[in-house]
Amino acid sequence: MNRMMKILVLGVLAFLSVVAKAQDVSYSQTYEAPVYLSPSFTGLTNGSRIGLNYRNQWPGIGTAFQNYAVTFDHFVDRFNSGVGLMWQCDNQGKGLLVDNEISFNYAYEFAVSQNLFIRPGIVFHFGQRKIDQSKMVSYTDITAEGHYVPGGSSIGIDRTKTNRLDAGASVMVYNDDYWAGITVDHLMQPEVSFTDVKDVIGVKTTFFCGYKLTYEDSYRGSEPKTVTFALNYKNQRSFNQLELGAYWYYNPIEIGVSYRGLFFKVSNELSNYDAIIPNIGINVPNMPLRLGYSYDMTLSDVSSFGNGAHEVSLVYRLIPSDVRHRSYKMKPVPCTEPIMGYSYTGTGKKHGYNRKFLKK
Repeated sequence: MNRMMKILVLGVLAFLSVVAKAQDVSYSQTYEAPVYLSPSFTGLTNGSRIGLNYRNQWPGIGTAFQNYAVTFDHFVDRFNSGVGLMWQCDNQGKGLLVDNEISFNYAYEFAVSQNLFIRPGIVFHFGQRKIDQSKMVSYTDITAEGHYVPGGSSIGIDRTKTNRLDAGASVMVYNDDYWAGITVDHLMQPEVSFTDVKDVIGVKTTFFCGYKLTYEDSYRGSEPKTVTFALNYKNQRSFNQLELGAYWYYNPIEIGVSYRGLFFKVSNELSNYDAIIPNIGINVPNMPLRLGYSYDMTLSDVSSFGNGAHEVSLVYRLIPSDVRHRSYKMKPVPCTEPIMGYSYTGTGKKHGYNRKFLKK
Protein backbone atom coordinates (compact mmCIF):
# COMPACT_ATOMS: atom_id res chain seq x y z
CA MET A 1 0.00 0.00 0.00
CA ASN A 2 1.36 3.44 -0.95
CA ARG A 3 1.98 6.20 1.55
CA MET A 4 -1.11 8.24 0.65
CA MET A 5 -3.39 5.24 1.03
CA LYS A 6 -1.92 4.58 4.47
CA ILE A 7 -2.56 8.19 5.42
CA LEU A 8 -6.17 7.93 4.29
CA VAL A 9 -6.70 4.68 6.17
CA LEU A 10 -5.19 6.14 9.35
CA GLY A 11 -7.38 9.19 8.83
CA VAL A 12 -10.46 7.00 8.81
CA LEU A 13 -9.21 5.25 11.95
CA ALA A 14 -8.74 8.61 13.64
CA PHE A 15 -12.27 9.66 12.76
CA LEU A 16 -13.73 6.37 13.93
CA SER A 17 -11.81 6.57 17.19
CA VAL A 18 -13.71 9.75 18.03
CA VAL A 19 -17.23 9.05 16.78
CA ALA A 20 -17.56 5.27 16.63
CA LYS A 21 -19.02 3.12 19.38
CA ALA A 22 -16.49 1.40 21.62
CA GLN A 23 -16.12 -2.31 20.93
CA ASP A 24 -14.04 -5.08 22.47
CA VAL A 25 -11.06 -6.89 20.97
CA SER A 26 -11.61 -10.39 19.57
CA TYR A 27 -8.81 -12.95 19.82
CA SER A 28 -8.71 -15.67 17.17
CA GLN A 29 -7.10 -18.14 19.59
CA THR A 30 -10.13 -18.00 21.85
CA TYR A 31 -9.03 -20.64 24.34
CA GLU A 32 -5.46 -19.39 24.50
CA ALA A 33 -6.94 -16.32 26.21
CA PRO A 34 -9.40 -18.13 28.50
CA VAL A 35 -9.59 -15.57 31.30
CA TYR A 36 -10.42 -12.90 28.71
CA LEU A 37 -13.19 -15.10 27.31
CA SER A 38 -14.77 -15.73 30.70
CA PRO A 39 -13.84 -15.24 34.37
CA SER A 40 -15.17 -18.77 34.93
CA PHE A 41 -11.87 -20.06 33.46
CA THR A 42 -9.85 -18.33 36.20
CA GLY A 43 -7.67 -20.80 38.08
CA LEU A 44 -8.72 -23.78 35.98
CA THR A 45 -5.35 -25.51 36.46
CA ASN A 46 -3.27 -27.43 38.95
CA GLY A 47 -1.36 -24.56 40.54
CA SER A 48 -0.77 -21.38 38.50
CA ARG A 49 -0.34 -20.31 34.90
CA ILE A 50 1.03 -17.31 33.04
CA GLY A 51 -0.38 -16.39 29.65
CA LEU A 52 0.91 -14.01 26.96
CA ASN A 53 -1.08 -13.00 23.87
CA TYR A 54 -0.15 -10.79 20.93
CA ARG A 55 -2.33 -9.90 17.94
CA ASN A 56 -1.38 -7.84 14.87
CA GLN A 57 -4.44 -7.14 12.74
CA TRP A 58 -4.21 -5.92 9.16
CA PRO A 59 -0.38 -5.79 8.91
CA GLY A 60 -0.80 -4.63 5.30
CA ILE A 61 -1.34 -1.09 6.63
CA GLY A 62 1.49 -1.28 9.15
CA THR A 63 0.85 -1.70 12.86
CA ALA A 64 -2.58 -0.08 12.79
CA PHE A 65 -4.18 -2.56 15.22
CA GLN A 66 -2.09 -4.30 17.86
CA ASN A 67 -3.23 -6.02 21.03
CA TYR A 68 -1.21 -7.33 23.97
CA ALA A 69 -2.37 -9.28 27.01
CA VAL A 70 -0.56 -10.70 30.06
CA THR A 71 -2.46 -12.96 32.44
CA PHE A 72 -1.68 -14.67 35.74
CA ASP A 73 -4.18 -16.93 37.50
CA HIS A 74 -4.03 -19.43 40.34
CA PHE A 75 -6.28 -22.05 41.91
CA VAL A 76 -6.63 -21.76 45.70
CA ASP A 77 -7.36 -25.37 46.59
CA ARG A 78 -8.42 -24.65 50.16
CA PHE A 79 -11.29 -22.41 49.04
CA ASN A 80 -12.16 -24.12 45.74
CA SER A 81 -11.49 -20.75 44.11
CA GLY A 82 -9.58 -19.32 41.20
CA VAL A 83 -8.06 -15.82 41.34
CA GLY A 84 -6.47 -13.94 38.47
CA LEU A 85 -5.01 -10.69 37.20
CA MET A 86 -4.93 -9.56 33.57
CA TRP A 87 -3.38 -6.54 31.83
CA GLN A 88 -4.43 -5.76 28.29
CA CYS A 89 -3.39 -3.05 25.83
CA ASP A 90 -5.24 -2.17 22.63
CA ASN A 91 -3.07 0.06 20.40
CA GLN A 92 -4.76 1.55 17.32
CA GLY A 93 -3.20 3.74 14.66
CA LYS A 94 0.40 3.44 15.95
CA GLY A 95 -0.38 5.10 19.26
CA LEU A 96 -3.22 7.31 18.05
CA LEU A 97 -5.74 5.54 20.28
CA VAL A 98 -4.45 3.43 23.19
CA ASP A 99 -6.61 1.58 25.68
CA ASN A 100 -5.02 0.01 28.79
CA GLU A 101 -7.03 -2.17 31.14
CA ILE A 102 -6.33 -4.14 34.32
CA SER A 103 -8.80 -6.84 35.32
CA PHE A 104 -9.26 -8.75 38.59
CA ASN A 105 -10.93 -12.14 38.18
CA TYR A 106 -12.49 -14.60 40.60
CA ALA A 107 -14.17 -17.98 40.06
CA TYR A 108 -15.65 -20.54 42.43
CA GLU A 109 -15.98 -24.22 41.55
CA PHE A 110 -18.43 -26.68 43.05
CA ALA A 111 -19.51 -30.19 42.12
CA VAL A 112 -23.07 -31.08 41.17
CA SER A 113 -22.11 -34.74 40.92
CA GLN A 114 -19.00 -36.88 40.56
CA ASN A 115 -18.65 -35.87 36.90
CA LEU A 116 -20.51 -32.55 36.60
CA PHE A 117 -19.19 -29.19 37.79
CA ILE A 118 -20.29 -25.56 37.78
CA ARG A 119 -18.06 -22.46 37.84
CA PRO A 120 -19.57 -19.00 38.41
CA GLY A 121 -17.14 -16.11 37.99
CA ILE A 122 -16.87 -12.34 38.29
CA VAL A 123 -14.46 -9.74 36.90
CA PHE A 124 -13.73 -6.11 37.75
CA HIS A 125 -12.01 -3.79 35.27
CA PHE A 126 -10.10 -0.54 35.62
CA GLY A 127 -9.26 1.05 32.29
CA GLN A 128 -7.88 4.18 30.69
CA ARG A 129 -8.43 5.27 27.09
CA LYS A 130 -6.06 7.88 25.61
CA ILE A 131 -5.93 9.63 22.24
CA ASP A 132 -2.95 11.43 20.70
CA GLN A 133 -4.36 14.40 18.82
CA SER A 134 -1.06 15.05 17.06
CA LYS A 135 -1.51 11.78 15.15
CA MET A 136 -5.06 12.46 14.02
CA VAL A 137 -5.68 13.07 10.32
CA SER A 138 -8.80 14.52 8.69
CA TYR A 139 -9.66 15.45 5.12
CA THR A 140 -8.67 19.08 5.83
CA ASP A 141 -5.08 17.91 6.36
CA ILE A 142 -4.85 16.66 2.77
CA THR A 143 -4.50 19.06 -0.16
CA ALA A 144 -6.46 18.88 -3.42
CA GLU A 145 -3.39 17.29 -5.00
CA GLY A 146 -3.46 14.51 -2.40
CA HIS A 147 -0.52 15.66 -0.28
CA TYR A 148 -0.51 15.41 3.49
CA VAL A 149 0.04 18.73 5.28
CA PRO A 150 1.40 18.24 8.83
CA GLY A 151 0.54 20.59 11.62
CA GLY A 152 -2.25 18.98 13.56
CA SER A 153 -5.73 17.79 12.73
CA SER A 154 -8.78 20.01 12.74
CA ILE A 155 -10.82 17.30 14.47
CA GLY A 156 -12.01 18.81 17.73
CA ILE A 157 -11.98 16.87 21.00
CA ASP A 158 -12.76 17.96 24.56
CA ARG A 159 -10.38 15.63 26.40
CA THR A 160 -7.49 13.32 25.56
CA LYS A 161 -8.12 10.54 28.08
CA THR A 162 -10.94 8.87 29.98
CA ASN A 163 -10.88 6.54 32.99
CA ARG A 164 -13.43 3.86 33.73
CA LEU A 165 -14.57 1.20 36.19
CA ASP A 166 -16.48 -1.82 34.95
CA ALA A 167 -17.61 -5.33 35.89
CA GLY A 168 -18.79 -8.60 34.39
CA ALA A 169 -20.08 -12.03 35.43
CA SER A 170 -20.20 -15.53 34.03
CA VAL A 171 -21.16 -19.13 34.69
CA MET A 172 -19.90 -22.37 33.12
CA VAL A 173 -20.89 -26.03 33.42
CA TYR A 174 -18.63 -28.89 32.32
CA ASN A 175 -17.76 -32.56 32.59
CA ASP A 176 -15.20 -34.83 30.91
CA ASP A 177 -16.68 -34.45 27.45
CA TYR A 178 -18.37 -31.08 27.07
CA TRP A 179 -18.56 -27.53 28.39
CA ALA A 180 -21.00 -24.64 28.04
CA GLY A 181 -21.15 -21.17 29.54
CA ILE A 182 -22.18 -17.56 29.20
CA THR A 183 -20.38 -14.30 30.01
CA VAL A 184 -22.01 -10.88 30.37
CA ASP A 185 -19.42 -8.09 30.47
CA HIS A 186 -19.47 -4.28 30.76
CA LEU A 187 -22.43 -4.33 33.12
CA MET A 188 -21.67 -0.76 34.22
CA GLN A 189 -21.50 0.53 30.61
CA PRO A 190 -18.80 3.15 31.36
CA GLU A 191 -18.53 6.30 29.26
CA VAL A 192 -15.41 6.60 27.08
CA SER A 193 -16.16 9.59 24.86
CA PHE A 194 -13.56 12.26 24.02
CA THR A 195 -16.26 14.77 23.06
CA ASP A 196 -19.53 16.05 24.51
CA VAL A 197 -21.35 13.33 22.57
CA LYS A 198 -21.96 10.53 25.08
CA ASP A 199 -20.43 7.17 24.15
CA VAL A 200 -20.52 4.14 26.44
CA ILE A 201 -19.10 0.63 26.12
CA GLY A 202 -22.06 -1.57 25.28
CA VAL A 203 -22.89 -4.71 27.23
CA LYS A 204 -21.19 -7.72 25.65
CA THR A 205 -22.77 -11.16 25.86
CA THR A 206 -20.73 -14.24 24.95
CA PHE A 207 -22.06 -17.79 24.75
CA PHE A 208 -19.48 -20.56 24.42
CA CYS A 209 -19.71 -24.33 24.28
CA GLY A 210 -17.99 -27.38 22.86
CA TYR A 211 -17.63 -31.14 22.77
CA LYS A 212 -14.54 -33.36 22.85
CA LEU A 213 -14.62 -36.60 20.87
CA THR A 214 -12.07 -39.25 21.88
CA TYR A 215 -11.55 -41.49 18.85
CA GLU A 216 -8.57 -43.42 20.22
CA ASP A 217 -8.18 -44.16 23.92
CA SER A 218 -4.90 -43.93 25.78
CA TYR A 219 -2.63 -46.95 25.63
CA ARG A 220 0.12 -47.87 28.10
CA GLY A 221 0.35 -44.41 29.61
CA SER A 222 0.03 -42.42 26.38
CA GLU A 223 -2.56 -39.72 25.97
CA PRO A 224 -5.75 -40.29 23.98
CA LYS A 225 -6.30 -38.84 20.52
CA THR A 226 -9.14 -36.35 20.36
CA VAL A 227 -11.04 -33.96 18.12
CA THR A 228 -12.72 -31.03 19.81
CA PHE A 229 -15.55 -28.95 18.35
CA ALA A 230 -16.13 -25.44 19.71
CA LEU A 231 -18.71 -22.69 19.20
CA ASN A 232 -18.62 -19.09 20.44
CA TYR A 233 -21.23 -16.43 19.81
CA LYS A 234 -20.79 -12.76 20.74
CA ASN A 235 -23.17 -9.82 20.77
CA GLN A 236 -22.25 -6.22 21.58
CA ARG A 237 -24.64 -3.46 20.56
CA SER A 238 -25.53 -4.18 16.92
CA PHE A 239 -22.38 -6.29 16.46
CA ASN A 240 -22.83 -10.07 16.18
CA GLN A 241 -20.10 -12.63 15.65
CA LEU A 242 -20.07 -16.41 15.40
CA GLU A 243 -17.00 -18.64 15.68
CA LEU A 244 -16.98 -22.34 14.79
CA GLY A 245 -13.87 -24.46 15.15
CA ALA A 246 -12.51 -28.00 15.10
CA TYR A 247 -9.18 -29.01 16.70
CA TRP A 248 -7.25 -32.26 16.35
CA TYR A 249 -4.96 -33.03 19.27
CA TYR A 250 -2.32 -35.63 19.87
CA ASN A 251 0.39 -34.57 22.29
CA PRO A 252 2.54 -32.56 21.69
CA ILE A 253 0.76 -31.07 18.62
CA GLU A 254 -2.63 -29.55 18.06
CA ILE A 255 -3.86 -28.47 14.63
CA GLY A 256 -7.13 -26.63 14.16
CA VAL A 257 -9.21 -24.45 11.90
CA SER A 258 -12.08 -22.11 12.68
CA TYR A 259 -14.53 -19.87 10.86
CA ARG A 260 -15.48 -16.42 12.11
CA GLY A 261 -18.51 -14.59 10.79
CA LEU A 262 -22.19 -15.15 10.11
CA PHE A 263 -23.74 -17.32 7.43
CA PHE A 264 -26.06 -14.61 6.18
CA LYS A 265 -25.90 -10.96 5.11
CA VAL A 266 -26.48 -8.35 7.78
CA SER A 267 -28.11 -6.10 5.16
CA ASN A 268 -28.71 -5.98 1.40
CA GLU A 269 -25.29 -4.41 0.93
CA LEU A 270 -23.16 -5.89 3.72
CA SER A 271 -22.10 -9.45 4.50
CA ASN A 272 -20.42 -10.81 7.60
CA TYR A 273 -17.97 -13.39 6.27
CA ASP A 274 -14.91 -12.46 8.26
CA ALA A 275 -12.17 -15.08 8.17
CA ILE A 276 -10.97 -18.67 8.01
CA ILE A 277 -8.39 -19.18 10.75
CA PRO A 278 -5.88 -22.05 10.70
CA ASN A 279 -3.84 -22.48 13.86
CA ILE A 280 -1.22 -24.71 15.42
CA GLY A 281 -0.17 -25.32 19.00
CA ILE A 282 2.86 -27.14 20.39
CA ASN A 283 3.52 -28.40 23.91
CA VAL A 284 7.26 -27.99 24.45
CA PRO A 285 8.69 -31.41 25.48
CA ASN A 286 9.66 -31.77 29.15
CA MET A 287 8.40 -28.28 29.95
CA PRO A 288 5.00 -26.99 31.14
CA LEU A 289 5.06 -24.58 28.18
CA ARG A 290 2.61 -24.18 25.32
CA LEU A 291 3.19 -22.11 22.14
CA GLY A 292 0.45 -21.20 19.68
CA TYR A 293 0.15 -19.39 16.35
CA SER A 294 -2.82 -18.52 14.15
CA TYR A 295 -3.41 -16.54 10.97
CA ASP A 296 -6.67 -14.89 9.92
CA MET A 297 -7.33 -15.52 6.22
CA THR A 298 -9.69 -12.61 5.67
CA LEU A 299 -12.77 -13.23 3.50
CA SER A 300 -14.13 -9.69 3.42
CA ASP A 301 -13.12 -6.83 1.11
CA VAL A 302 -10.44 -5.85 3.64
CA SER A 303 -8.36 -8.77 2.36
CA SER A 304 -7.22 -6.69 -0.63
CA PHE A 305 -5.04 -4.49 1.60
CA GLY A 306 -5.26 -5.74 5.19
CA ASN A 307 -3.29 -9.03 4.82
CA GLY A 308 -5.24 -10.80 7.55
CA ALA A 309 -4.00 -10.98 11.13
CA HIS A 310 -1.19 -12.73 12.98
CA GLU A 311 -1.66 -13.99 16.53
CA VAL A 312 0.88 -15.55 18.89
CA SER A 313 0.27 -17.03 22.32
CA LEU A 314 2.33 -18.53 25.13
CA VAL A 315 1.11 -20.35 28.22
CA TYR A 316 3.45 -21.39 31.03
CA ARG A 317 2.23 -23.48 33.95
CA LEU A 318 3.63 -23.41 37.49
CA ILE A 319 2.81 -26.87 38.81
CA PRO A 320 3.10 -27.51 42.60
CA SER A 321 5.49 -30.26 43.65
CA ASP A 322 2.73 -32.29 45.32
CA VAL A 323 0.87 -32.41 42.01
CA ARG A 324 4.01 -33.41 40.08
CA HIS A 325 4.48 -36.50 42.25
CA ARG A 326 0.88 -37.71 42.24
CA SER A 327 0.10 -40.91 40.38
CA TYR A 328 -2.68 -38.93 38.71
CA LYS A 329 -3.29 -35.30 37.90
CA MET A 330 -6.51 -33.37 37.65
CA LYS A 331 -7.77 -33.45 34.10
CA PRO A 332 -9.01 -30.03 32.97
CA VAL A 333 -12.29 -29.39 31.19
CA PRO A 334 -12.34 -30.74 27.63
CA CYS A 335 -11.92 -27.34 26.00
CA THR A 336 -8.67 -26.67 27.86
CA GLU A 337 -6.96 -30.04 27.54
CA PRO A 338 -6.52 -30.23 23.75
CA ILE A 339 -6.92 -26.59 22.85
CA MET A 340 -4.67 -25.17 25.55
CA GLY A 341 -2.28 -28.09 25.86
CA TYR A 342 -2.79 -28.76 29.55
CA SER A 343 -1.95 -32.41 29.18
CA TYR A 344 -1.91 -34.86 32.05
CA THR A 345 0.00 -38.03 32.82
CA GLY A 346 -2.32 -40.97 33.21
CA THR A 347 -4.01 -43.85 31.46
CA GLY A 348 -7.35 -42.48 30.41
CA LYS A 349 -10.52 -41.10 31.94
CA LYS A 350 -10.35 -43.22 35.08
CA HIS A 351 -7.40 -41.09 36.19
CA GLY A 352 -9.21 -37.82 35.53
CA TYR A 353 -10.10 -37.18 39.17
CA ASN A 354 -11.47 -33.76 39.98
CA ARG A 355 -9.86 -31.82 42.80
CA LYS A 356 -13.17 -31.59 44.70
CA PHE A 357 -13.04 -35.29 45.41
CA LEU A 358 -9.36 -35.39 46.38
CA LYS A 359 -9.87 -33.61 49.69
CA LYS A 360 -9.79 -35.62 52.89
